[in-house]
Amino acid sequence: MTVFTASLFIVSGEAKANFNVHVKSTNPVVGAKAFDLNLATLTPQEKKLVDKYNSVIDDHLNYNFSITRTVRILVNHYPQHVNQILIAAYQHYPTRIPVINRAVIQVEPALTSDVLTTTHLVAPQAFDETIAQAIDVEPSYIDDIVTTATRLAPEKLNTIVRVAIVSEPRMSETVVKSAAESSPDNFLDAVVSSIKEIPQITKHAFVAVKDFFNFNNAEQKTRPKPEQWNRFIVEAKAQGINREELEWFKEHGYLTEQQIAKVYNNKADK
Repeated sequence: MTVFTASLFIVSGEAKANFNVHVKSTNPVVGAKAFDLNLATLTPQEKKLVDKYNSVIDDHLNYNFSITRTVRILVNHYPQHVNQILIAAYQHYPTRIPVINRAVIQVEPALTSDVLTTTHLVAPQAFDETIAQAIDVEPSYIDDIVTTATRLAPEKLNTIVRVAIVSEPRMSETVVKSAAESSPDNFLDAVVSSIKEIPQITKHAFVAVKDFFNFNNAEQKTRPKPEQWNRFIVEAKAQGINREELEWFKEHGYLTEQQIAKVYNNKADK
């Protein structure tokens, strides 16, 4: 009988008749806890599963398995319970939530959305770092990561775009496109915010904004507010975009000559 199989017997039948009783881990985290977990939204059934996996993790740690190895084993065997496995692991090592999340994404990239959802639900303080970890592990999933993160926390769009671009600058255009499709009313401000903080991505972001509107269906044209466009023009000029490069936006009705002239108001700006 393997250690893993033995640990499963521990949580079965009468040995775990009362799932609400959680045996204190023999490997508690050392030092102050980095995150306070919010478990109020869990259903009774979810809490039972969390308690079950807490006991399984206890058993594995007693055999000197690392928390990351334990999580990988559990997720590999029970991907349908990834949320509960993660929460149990968080309870054991609340200072290592991003590391735990990274372990799950490494073993099963398809569960990245579940990892983001669980972190946002019970440990929102670790959400930003988890986005960066997810992109670092699986940059090919950056579209899904940005889309999922924006759906979970639309109020953090600026941060999501910035973290994503910093994590994978070469995929700035994909980040902008995903943000635009996920939050068409607010993505332009997120782009401007990112350009201010990361000037070197200006050209990529500018092309991405143009591409988004170029392929946007005429009947479904997203029209940011004039003040959003004004901020975009100001930051574009500040980062070296010349007036001629804005002509496309004017020709397609997104900008007016007056808006452009207000910022590019002398010959040197042409």
